Amino acid sequence: MRTVYALFVGIDDYPGAPLRGSVNDVREAEAWLRRQRHVASDIRRLHNADATLAAVRAGMERHLGRSGPGDTALLWFSGHGSQEPTDAPWEGTGCAQALVCHDSLDDGRPPLWDTELGALLDGIASRGAHVVAVLDCCHSGGATRDGAAVRAVPWRPWWPSRATPGARDGGGQGPLPRRHILLAACRPQERAHEDVLDGQVRGYFSHALLEALGKLGPSAAYGGLHALVEERVRRLSSVQHPELRGGEDRRFLSDDPVPGSPFLLRHTAAGWEVNCGQAHGLRAVGAEFTLLDGGGAQRAVVVREVRAESALVDPVGWCPGPADQDAVFGVTPSALAFPPAAVTLAGDPGVVRLIEVAVAGAPMLSTAAADTAVPSAGVPLLVDAGPGWARVSGGADRDLPPMPVRSPADANRVADCLTHLARWQHLRDLVNPDPWLSSLVRITVEPTGVGTVRHSADGEIVCSYTADHRSPQVMVGIHNDSDRPLWCVLLDLTDSYASSASLYDGDFVGAGRTGWARRGQPVWLYLPPERAVVPGAFTRDWLKVIVAETEFNTAPFVLEPWSTGALSAERTGGAQGTAADGVLRLNAPPGGRNAGGPPQGPGRWGTAQVRVRTEVP
Repeated sequence: MRTVYALFVGIDDYPGAPLRGSVNDVREAEAWLRRQRHVASDIRRLHNADATLAAVRAGMERHLGRSGPGDTALLWFSGHGSQEPTDAPWEGTGCAQALVCHDSLDDGRPPLWDTELGALLDGIASRGAHVVAVLDCCHSGGATRDGAAVRAVPWRPWWPSRATPGARDGGGQGPLPRRHILLAACRPQERAHEDVLDGQVRGYFSHALLEALGKLGPSAAYGGLHALVEERVRRLSSVQHPELRGGEDRRFLSDDPVPGSPFLLRHTAAGWEVNCGQAHGLRAVGAEFTLLDGGGAQRAVVVREVRAESALVDPVGWCPGPADQDAVFGVTPSALAFPPAAVTLAGDPGVVRLIEVAVAGAPMLSTAAADTAVPSAGVPLLVDAGPGWARVSGGADRDLPPMPVRSPADANRVADCLTHLARWQHLRDLVNPDPWLSSLVRITVEPTGVGTVRHSADGEIVCSYTADHRSPQVMVGIHNDSDRPLWCVLLDLTDSYASSASLYDGDFVGAGRTGWARRGQPVWLYLPPERAVVPGAFTRDWLKVIVAETEFNTAPFVLEPWSTGALSAERTGGAQGTAADGVLRLNAPPGGRNAGGPPQGPGRWGTAQVRVRTEVP
């Protein structure tokens, strides 16, 4: 059985700067730990005057230091924090943080510096223990590297400066990478608060953390705990944001991994919310997330509002119960939405008016005149109109031939073309906001002796024809560097605005293994038939692999080359299984292995991409 060596430090009785809830915090935390039957506990407590700097140091070195492999060392500190401006290059906030012990306010007594605290914790972790620091004090987000009362005191003039040689880091090289897990009450520049909660004075953070532990149970992951705690504290204070450093996919008080996602669904005062937003690459409403722990039944939510760091969502096809509002669910993006393409119209006024009407009826497009600001959210496309014709450009930076525009039907074809190019760009730019699987796959393009292969300075793979104008021949590999089999599809996106999955149309690649395009046969790279093989001629391909934990529908990723005679996908109900609203959904195809049951999502997924230029030297 795992032993948790716990040091609970709570200080209210500060000379000249008293608090009222810190001792309550650590008493409640100790009581919670004693109720956990799945671990043995060895507890030491330091309250008020007992919590001197020397006693806290000794408690960490002699008590927490007894932990070893298979054990957990837990420091829970509730009290004052402080900070001092510094020019140390590793302090991104411009301030150094410290914990204020009971005697730190006495003349001549220092606080516990952040790097000293971090070094003590990491020293314990280096001997094999799982080390956790819970800090409920101001500026605690950096402590290891009004109405309500705040847990901060001003910097004291006798405390040694960060610039003092050796005062904190033994030579000024900065802190080493963190080995412990930090649960902090607030960001480094913020203050932590306490107030009356449930009949007694408590720290917002400690109260929320213990409440979340009671809801989620002893098997809770750090990431889920933080999501629930952050929401509880946010309801009490808009200026206090709890932080988690490390361990998102680990269970609380252990180093056991928890399968899941960096994105979590929780219920907030504003409704259901996923912690994925514009900062993560989420671009438009209509995107969907699927719950990873659906228990066999697929449950999803759809985005109704994209915020900077989160998205408000609505459940689809299921009705959350009261118990769900106290839970945290791991989710993965299962459909991505894109804002309308930003179409700039310029040229002949009569032709522009016809195209404006056609574009207004296309949900994936929005327009702006050439002399106005182009909408910034969507991909940029340009229409240059002349008397009776229009030319579309954008996407792969290869202009298309001009199209006749003498009637509304002709203008509709221009809108079809713009929609086709927008969809092509969505495929080319498709990236999962969750980078986990994307970081575990890669594509290689290797020469076979026919033609040459080189890498340009901008990362493009350049494949050249031979001197006698034979097209280059290469081997294309999909490398799975993960520890599990992955379902892979290799798309070839061409500058003819096509997307094909014929090179590798869907199969598993084993852990640590390589899947080869065309079942290990060479891939010939050549110019399109309409382009003459003359010196300086070239074409581009974007090779994109989409990987997932299970099979998924490849139809939304197939796109025929644009031609003016082709039927519009948007006017035939969404060809190849794609939606006219621009949402790409990774759902299993009908029939096959999933016949007779609900559609299954792909689980977690990712992408990798290389750009290939085929040229005639």
